[in-house]
Amino acid sequence: MPALVLIYTAIDTVSWIASEDENRLVGESFEAWVDKWMLSKYPLPCTSEELYAARCGILHTLTPNSRLTDKKGVRRIAYATGNANQTDLEESIRLLEYPGLVAVHVDDIFSSFRHGFEDFIEMLEKDPTIKDLFTQKASKHFATMDMSIVSDFLASAKKGRG
Repeated sequence: MPALVLIYTAIDTVSWIASEDENRLVGESFEAWVDKWMLSKYPLPCTSEELYAARCGILHTLTPNSRLTDKKGVRRIAYATGNANQTDLEESIRLLEYPGLVAVHVDDIFSSFRHGFEDFIEMLEKDPTIKDLFTQKASKHFATMDMSIVSDFLASAKKGRG
């Protein structure tokens, strides 16, 4: 579960930073980035919408369920982990006639993201305009302050108390 939280959060973060439209919905940015950078070159047995629904379930409730699965019938992801075989899980789902599930190995999601992210960074290095926009948006994640300001403040505060 912690690995899935980190993977989905990483996809969420990079898709938001990469989105050029500040008003674009989170799901739209997520799915567009996944389609372009992950699934187009590093396919998975699920769609970007299914990954987004899985992300919503994992990040909001730590379950495979989300509004998309409940209200729109988007398939839930059944995760294979460790040395479990995705094909065996897929076959079990089929034999049990359990509709609405798609089997995906967690390692495959991570691999698709990792390779897609590497390709994305490579593209940024070739396009200074997009890289600059990406860097500006990424800087919103953390506020930075020159350490001399912090040191001066602390020195001043200590003098005021002493």
